[in-house]
Amino acid sequence: MKHPWAMPDPNLQHWLAKHAQRSPDALSVVYWRQGEETERWTYGHMHRMTQGLAAWMRAAGVRPGDRVALLDFNDVRFLVTMFAAASIGAIFVPLNFRLSTPEVVAMVQDCSAALLIHGAEFAPIQAEVARQTECRLFLRSDRQGGDEFAHACSAAPDAHASRRLAGWDETAWLLYTSGSTGRPKGVMLSHGNIFWNTLNTILIQGGLPTDKVLVSAPLFHAAPVSTVMESFLRGATIHLEKSFDPGSIIGRIASERISIIAGVPAMYQFLAEQDDFHRADLSSLRGIIVGGAPVPDTLIKRYHDRGIAVIQRYGLTEAAPLVTALAPGAPAAKAMTAGQAPMFGDVRIAAAGIDGIGEIQMRGPNVMLGYWDQPAESAAAFEDGWLRTGDLGRLDGDGFLTVAGRIKEMIVSGGENIYAAEVEARLAENPDVLESAVIGISHPKWGETVCAVVSPVPGCGLDEHRIMGHLQGRLARYKQPTKIVIVDELPKNGAGKVDKLTLKRRYGDDSDRRVENA
Repeated sequence: MKHPWAMPDPNLQHWLAKHAQRSPDALSVVYWRQGEETERWTYGHMHRMTQGLAAWMRAAGVRPGDRVALLDFNDVRFLVTMFAAASIGAIFVPLNFRLSTPEVVAMVQDCSAALLIHGAEFAPIQAEVARQTECRLFLRSDRQGGDEFAHACSAAPDAHASRRLAGWDETAWLLYTSGSTGRPKGVMLSHGNIFWNTLNTILIQGGLPTDKVLVSAPLFHAAPVSTVMESFLRGATIHLEKSFDPGSIIGRIASERISIIAGVPAMYQFLAEQDDFHRADLSSLRGIIVGGAPVPDTLIKRYHDRGIAVIQRYGLTEAAPLVTALAPGAPAAKAMTAGQAPMFGDVRIAAAGIDGIGEIQMRGPNVMLGYWDQPAESAAAFEDGWLRTGDLGRLDGDGFLTVAGRIKEMIVSGGENIYAAEVEARLAENPDVLESAVIGISHPKWGETVCAVVSPVPGCGLDEHRIMGHLQGRLARYKQPTKIVIVDELPKNGAGKVDKLTLKRRYGDDSDRRVENA
């Protein structure tokens, strides 16, 4: 006899509804608006606001499959919008608030958004969207007055409109990837993709409903919003920061008994450099989740010395985003790897060379449906059902991945392959290096050589000779920079990542070589 039970509704709204039913008074989100000013939302309140906004969307004409875009800083209303869109079968499109007006307009045009919800600070961009696109439905979020968003959330839920069931392969989110040129690419992630990614991450790092998870990175990125979803699946509490402020976060860990923080290496570097880092009460902090760039072993040690686990992840938006992760209990010898593939997913190295390095590819239920309205790009992103990451790496005998860098960033010097990520990792071992980026520059003899652009810790007096001295014995001679440029700050793109195209334009000429090593 076949058991009548079936897989549960995969709609993301189901996660919130279930917790609101089971524990309506449990804290879902503590939103740190400014300084110590907070909004504390229970699961029950979040669910009521979500259902009110969903009812408003239906009444305004938003239909299943329509795109609901949001342009604002980190805000609890991001989550209300996300769940409300899911509730009616619409597609949530969080936009990068760091982008220029033309870039935002291009994305709204690309996805043909039916509704744009925007913060008051972005009213000028909204005006251009209204002028230049077909989007005609707008909702302003403004706690200082004329708060259309709050009014919409107060709408009475439609008693005759049940939550729309969603298919596992039905698009829930459209996340735009950062691109330096050409048309933006919207990554289509289904309700199923998000569920399996969330389950994979929880299985690797663990977690409890009593956890308090602090997120300060922008939620329009796949990694921070993934951390939020992990908390919602297990019924934990999110502490959401409007923006990153290391001084405030150190105090927050102690006063709120934060369990987990999610961020990128530079954020943890700033935290560790706070005067009170070594004396602050961090006893509640079980671990930090790190992704987006290689983690220096010196930084790992600073947190390990405080009894804090470092949970490293490697991924990309197209994988929702987890590809591999280093579990808290991994052997110490694997500390500088990106970890292993998750339980529900596989990783392979394609077209590996004699050094074992090739393209990192992944398959699994977390991998995207494709790119929005770009069938050719979608097809090119896969090889025999495996997602092509565009990254280089190698797998050891235990399945631990070491990332070598982007395929397009590989430097070929005198016939030898040099991987930017390896040089950057060695530079990061110098405690006086805050950030670094490595690019290839033309060379009359070797074809290409290494140029290192370094941002030092303020006031440390780091110079080219000290950098080269640090690299002696750490890197083969041909991998060492022939040019070193010291800057106050590395340029970043709209996604907050180092803009290597700008660095190539500024420093790609091999003239004015600061260090002669070839």
